[in-house]
Amino acid sequence: MFDAFPYDEWSETVTDFWTFGGANSTGTYILTALGVILMVASLVGWIWLENTKLQRQAAMLRASGAFDRPASQTPPTP
Repeated sequence: MFDAFPYDEWSETVTDFWTFGGANSTGTYILTALGVILMVASLVGWIWLENTKLQRQAAMLRASGAFDRPASQTPPTP
């Protein structure tokens, strides 16, 4: 089996290594901010998309007469 881990054991010096810098580096904060921004944007986009589909479906149901009441079910007027 091919082992791509470049160290003999896992130690504290290895845990702080990643592509964009250490634990408290600028790269960490930039990637965190980008992740939060993208997550919020995707949630807003998803809500907008679902609302658009819901409004379109409601308009189709209104146009088909699905919400019209038959005359026998009309509530009496006081």
